[in-house]
Amino acid sequence: MDGIVSEVGVEAIEDHQETGAVRSQFDLEKTPASMAVSATLAEVMAADSVELDPLYSTVDPDALDTLVRVRNGTTGDINVSFTHAGHAITVSSYGVVTISQGHEYADQYETGEDDF
Repeated sequence: MDGIVSEVGVEAIEDHQETGAVRSQFDLEKTPASMAVSATLAEVMAADSVELDPLYSTVDPDALDTLVRVRNGTTGDINVSFTHAGHAITVSSYGVVTISQGHEYADQYETGEDDF
């Protein structure tokens, strides 16, 4: 899977075959993290985002957006991990969403430092 979900500002979606993890990149200045999660999860599940369980049933979307908002270099990176709709999800303050099937996080891909 490699694509662009431009209607919500998700720039790219990459699929890592070995782990089954999917990673998307988004611009935190233009797209709230909660919207990026919904768009990426919809792509992973091959469904329309309105067909999915609402994100607020698992996590407060406003709190998520606040936690991972654009940060300056002195405050460090923030990663928020949770499960939703049978998927482990990690959102980072550098604009990356990582989703894997089940409840185990794709730890080595959460930092965004490894290439897919």
